[in-house]
Amino acid sequence: MFGFVAGLLSAPLGLVTAYLVGVLMTAYKTREFFPTLLAAGTVLPLMVLFVLALPTLLICILSGLTIALSSTFIDRPVLIGGTIGVMFGEIVLTALLPLVIVPHANDFTSIISNPVLSGSYGLMLGLLTGTFLKLFTKWNTRSR
Repeated sequence: MFGFVAGLLSAPLGLVTAYLVGVLMTAYKTREFFPTLLAAGTVLPLMVLFVLALPTLLICILSGLTIALSSTFIDRPVLIGGTIGVMFGEIVLTALLPLVIVPHANDFTSIISNPVLSGSYGLMLGLLTGTFLKLFTKWNTRSR
């Protein structure tokens, strides 16, 4: 149960982080204020909402459940979260997402399907989920 809730809580934080990194990268690439503002207000929220929301939720929930199951054997949920996050990030974003949304050259799907980017995004999500799970188990043991 804690793994599922940790996954649900880490998904919005992962999406907000992806949005902020997208805005910063747009500002770095264009080096202009108004195109960055236009992208931050129109294109990026739509891409995060329609393309990245469901895979992020899937990665976070699967990571949370897997971390919760494996934390009975190993007592390092953050370390396990990072490893499992990379694994699920690669599976969902590199293997499954291009089957659902066909990537074209230099579009958002082809960028996020890059194994390095999908692995690092999965690592961030796994670390967030593992941190939430660690906090939940700490709070649960204090209340007993």
